[in-house]
Amino acid sequence: MLKKLSVIALATVSVLVLGQTASAQSADLTEEKQAIVVQTCVSAQTVLQKIQHNDAATRVNRGQSYETLVSRRMTPLNTRATSNEYNNSAPLLIGTTNKFQQGLDKFKKDYEKYDNSVSSALKTKCKDKPAVFYGYLEDARSQRQDVANDVANLSTLTGEYRVNVLKLKSEAGQ
Repeated sequence: MLKKLSVIALATVSVLVLGQTASAQSADLTEEKQAIVVQTCVSAQTVLQKIQHNDAATRVNRGQSYETLVSRRMTPLNTRATSNEYNNSAPLLIGTTNKFQQGLDKFKKDYEKYDNSVSSALKTKCKDKPAVFYGYLEDARSQRQDVANDVANLSTLTGEYRVNVLKLKSEAGQ
């Protein structure tokens, strides 16, 4: 619920502030759009603070779950499958685990980029530098989508791993 709310709030802030894409380095805003940013940026920063706080907790919980899945479930099962010479299933499990670990690393890096953009937007004196502020908002929005894609990828890989576990069960005759 909080995640949906924060996504909606960030999207609303971005849409309310402007409807045009920009980057933090070079945002070309008309005088009118800059005035809108200046008028709404303080409240936008308040919303961003709440989003950043909620996202940080979600990221920690999700990251710990992913790490636990790899270290306490995937890796031990892969080791058992290999040592018991399940030659059809073990390589599939190991391959999926490797992809999952790469996806997890990407998730961490993408989240850090996203959080840095949000932090930059919060640190920006938005009334003095509306184009820079808006650019950071747009960067954060794009990077948040990258994080969402990473989460979807990890979910897909979890499903793939489950399918491979079922193949292992079949190979083991259970």
